[in-house]
Parts: sequence; structure tokens; C-alpha cells
Amino acid sequence: MHMDRAIFDLRASVEATSLYILICALLDQGEERVTLNRAFQQWNGTREELMQAADELSRRGVVSFPRGSWGDDDPVRLESRESWR
Repeated sequence: MHMDRAIFDLRASVEATSLYILICALLDQGEERVTLNRAFQQWNGTREELMQAADELSRRGVVSFPRGSWGDDDPVRLESRESWR
């Protein structure tokens, strides 16, 4: 199980928290490589809301993108809670 319940203590926006939960769910169902394009397939909001949520999670250290930037097809990496801010 990938989800760390400490996400709720972070007091991130509803959208950022929802994206975190969605990424965790995709990983838990066996997907090895989750991208923003893949997350958008299940996202209930707009693409702009998804990108804002991804930006917030990145700024808070919850997720990172291996190449340092987050394009639609770049894999999302969950960081340990010790790096969250």
C-alpha cells in the first residue's frame, strides 16, 4: 500500500490530496509507471486543475519527476514523508 495517511496532516488543497490518493491507487493496482496523462484518464476535474494539483504536490515535496520537470508522459515518483513540506 502506497498511501501515507500523513497526507491529511499536510493540509494541502483538496485537489492536491485527491491527486495524491489517485496516484497511490494506480500504483496499488499494479501500475508500475504513473504519468499525469494516466492520472488524467481517471481525474474528475479539468486538466488545469490536475496540473495545479501536480504543481502543489511537487512544491511540497510529495512527488517528484525524475527528469526534474513534469511533462504529461513523465513518470511521477512518490517521495517519503520526510521530504514533505
